[in-house]
Amino acid sequence: MTTSVSDAPASAEPKRGRLGLVLIGVLAAVTAGGFGILAAHTGQTPGIVPQTITYDVRDDTTVEISYSVAKPKGDEVHCKIDAYDVNFVVLAEKAVTVPAGTSGATRSDTLRTPRRATGARVKECRKA
Repeated sequence: MTTSVSDAPASAEPKRGRLGLVLIGVLAAVTAGGFGILAAHTGQTPGIVPQTITYDVRDDTTVEISYSVAKPKGDEVHCKIDAYDVNFVVLAEKAVTVPAGTSGATRSDTLRTPRRATGARVKECRKA
């Protein structure tokens, strides 16, 4: 009785092509880029750009802030300006409105604080 034996080993591993690995790499890169874009824009309202221009801590109880808000012309926008201390504890806060009919505004406001502030900012701008 004769038995035939093939020349290939019984535990041969399948060979992976480079094309499959390239496709997996491209898919991973596109997915990571998408998550990066989403993370960068989380919490922002599209089309509204608040910017602190300058702030001046005048004395222990007064901060003057200059800021601008760019927005779509037909939208009314509500923002907050605040002054904070060295630990970023908010000392004073004020709501401001940029009316519809303009594409933005540049303003200066003065905030009164209970103690010396270290900075001021414009933040949380939302469409009304």
